[in-house]
Formats: sequence, structure tokens, C-alpha cells
Amino acid sequence: MLQKFMTEWLYISDYDTPVSREFVGEANIHGVDLAKQYVAVVVKGETATMPEYNLAFDLDKYRRCYIMTDECVPSFTSALADSFSIGIGTAHFDISASVNEALYINLLTDDINRVLRYNKFAYLINIAKTQSADKNIVAYFSRLDEEAQLTLWIYANNGAITETAAQLHVHPKTVRYRLNKVMATTGLDPKVGVDLVPLIVSYIQGKTEDYDILVGELQSISDRMLPRDKQAH
Repeated sequence: MLQKFMTEWLYISDYDTPVSREFVGEANIHGVDLAKQYVAVVVKGETATMPEYNLAFDLDKYRRCYIMTDECVPSFTSALADSFSIGIGTAHFDISASVNEALYINLLTDDINRVLRYNKFAYLINIAKTQSADKNIVAYFSRLDEEAQLTLWIYANNGAITETAAQLHVHPKTVRYRLNKVMATTGLDPKVGVDLVPLIVSYIQGKTEDYDILVGELQSISDRMLPRDKQAH
């Protein structure tokens, strides 16, 4: 019954269909206040070890999506094991929008930042979504090792070598060395704003290359409630 409710909720959100009296009744049964905004939290890891939750569904064998109010997010995520990576969407009446955000930001998590909120990176994400990556830059960028790429990403988010070194638990000289490696490999200096933007676009687009596939899987869940299927019941 809960899976059916979650599927219909996604369907209503995806296709902007009218909310029926029956659905409102089901929402009340499951403790959902449709007058409130809800947040999606996508957790990646071993789903068998993930906690059960009233409003949740498995996207695939590695990812589970939890739906909750924003005030519940801190206590929920802080209780999860360090082995999980966690992407948190923003609050929406349209839960599908929050799920898409949580999926996207989950792909940008790493060993240093295993819990990320979409709204913190929305500006950079919007740049990556609206700008086409230069194929030559992407080709050069892909030659960088993961350490150099991650160092670039963390540096881009704080703009300070000392802070980047602290987050990575390395010496500032190591950060400088890796940023210089980025410049030597790509021809772009990450310490220069105009050069940093295409580097960040390359990083984000590379990390989120599976996003469309995941959205397709999510869409298939709501498609199960298309009108022709609902009429067959």
C-alpha cells in the first residue's frame, strides 16, 4: 500500500494531475500533509543496511530515496553510517523536483564531503547545466588523477589553499602542487576566475554523467501510474 502511495505521489508530481479525494485520504493515513513542502534525501550504499522509513522507495540496488520535512533532515542524516553518501534536495510541494535535485547532488559527493545539500551548490550546478563543456578542456581534464580533480573541486568551493589543505588533510604545498598540475595539464589556471569556470563545468558534468539514466529510472516509477494503467485496476 505504501509503495502504491509513493508511486502515485511521484506520478501526481511528474504529470501535475489533480489530487483526488482518495489520494488525500491515503496521504493522511501515511502522515503526509499535502499543504507542506517536503525534501528528498537520496542515500547511496548498501540498501540492505539502510534504515527503514515511513516514506521511502528504492531507486535501484544502490540508492534509496527518503521523503521528509526539512526539519527532520539533520537528525536523520546524522544517524546514518559514514559509509553512505547522501544528497539532499530543497523543499518543494513538487516532490519530484526535490528527488531530481537529491539525485544530482548525490553524484557530487565524495570521501571528504559525503553529505551535500543541493542549494549550497545550486549556482555552480546551474552554470554546469547551462554551459556546454569545451571538448578539448574535457579531454585534458579527464587525464587528471582523482586527487587533482577533487582538490580542484574543493578549492573552487572555498577559494583558499589553506582551507582546501585542511579539508583534504594535506600540506598546503600539496594543494599548490595539484593545482599546478591542473594548470599544466589543461592550460587553465584554477586560481583565475575566468579559467576556473570551464574547469568546474568539466568536473560537474563528468561526475553527473549518469544523471539522465537515474532520472529515467525515476520516471519509470511514476510512469507505472499512467492513466491507462490506473484504469486497468
